[in-house]
Amino acid sequence: MNKSKKVIKGSKKQNKKQFTISPVVWIVIATVVGLSLIIGLLIDQLYKRPLLTIDGKKYYVEDLTYQFYIKESYYESINQMYGGQYWDMYSGDPSGLSVRDYTKLETLNNIIYEEILYNEAIEKGYSLTQEEQEKIDEDISSFLNSQELSKKSIKKNGFTTDYLQGALSKNTLASRYKQDIINGFEIVEEDIKAGISYDEYRQYDMEYLFIPTQITNEEDYSKSPMNEVEKKLVLDKITAYRDKALNTEEWSSLIPEDEEDLIYRTSSFTSKDTYFSEDLKTTMMAMGNGQISEIIEEEDGYYLIRMINNNSSESYDQAVDQAIKAKEEELFSYEFENNIMPIHSYTLHNKAVNKLRMGRITLVD
Repeated sequence: MNKSKKVIKGSKKQNKKQFTISPVVWIVIATVVGLSLIIGLLIDQLYKRPLLTIDGKKYYVEDLTYQFYIKESYYESINQMYGGQYWDMYSGDPSGLSVRDYTKLETLNNIIYEEILYNEAIEKGYSLTQEEQEKIDEDISSFLNSQELSKKSIKKNGFTTDYLQGALSKNTLASRYKQDIINGFEIVEEDIKAGISYDEYRQYDMEYLFIPTQITNEEDYSKSPMNEVEKKLVLDKITAYRDKALNTEEWSSLIPEDEEDLIYRTSSFTSKDTYFSEDLKTTMMAMGNGQISEIIEEEDGYYLIRMINNNSSESYDQAVDQAIKAKEEELFSYEFENNIMPIHSYTLHNKAVNKLRMGRITLVD
C-alpha cells in the first residue's frame, strides 16, 4: 500500500521584520503616563464634589459648615470628657457604626430633612417676619461673639454674617412650616391625659435643712461616719435651728453666711422619682402643706423638712406635654414620609461623603 504525504499549503513560516523601540521613546511614554496620573490626582483633589443633591440643587461642604459645626461641637464636648476616645466608640446603633460615622449620617439626614421643609415653605410663599428676622440677627451676633468660637474657626468655616443669615433663615422657615402642619393635627388632649396616671406624677414640693453625719475625705472623696460625740454635736446644732424655723417664713435666710455644716435646699419629687430613701419619702408624702417635721435621722445625716405643696401638678403637666409632643412628632413623621418626601428628590454622593471625617470637618485644633 502506497503511503502519501499530506501537504498543508501556506504553512510555511514567513520571516518577520524585527524592530526595537528607542530608550528615548520609553522615557517619553513613561513621562506622559506619569503626568497623566499626577494631573488625574490633582483634578480629583481640586474638583469640588457635592455631598448632596436635593431637588436638583447641589450642596457642597462649604454650604453646610454651620450644620456640621453645631453637631461636631456638641459631640466634641462629649469626646473631651471621654479623653478623646468617644468619636471612635460604638454608637449603639444596630448598624454597628462608630459615633463618628453615625453622627455624620445623622447630620446629613437632618440637612435633607430641613432643606425639603424649607423648599416646601418657599414654594408655599413663606417669608421671614420682622420678629423672626430680629431673632436671627440676635442669634448671629451671639454666635459670632461667643467665647467658644475663635476667629480661626470663623475664617475656616466661612461664618460670615451673610452665610449665617442664610443658614438660620432656612432653619426658621422650615421650623415654622413644620409647626403649621402640626397645628393642623386633631389631637384631643383629654385622650392623652386619660393614658397618664395623675397619682404616678403627683409632685411634692418641699424645703429642708440638712446636716451631714459623714465626713468626706478630700483626697479620694470617700465618706466615713462620724463618731457618736460628733453626731451629738451636729444634732444639737440642727435642733437649735428647728426652733428658729418654726417662726421663720423664709427658711433660706436662716443659715448665716459663715455656717459651713448646715445646708438649706429646696426639692421636688414624685412617688416614683426621688433620690430620698423609701422611709423618708413615705414620711414626707404623709405631711400636710406647711407642716414642719421633727428632726429625721437618715444614713447620710439629719433632716428638718417643711412641706410646701403636697399636690403639685407640675410633673403631671410636663408628662402630658411630652406625650402630646410625641404624638405630634409621630403624626408629622407619617405626613413627611408619605406626603412630603415622595414629591422631592435627593441623592447622597457617597464618594464625597466617605471622604468626610466627623470631628475634622469644621473644628479647629
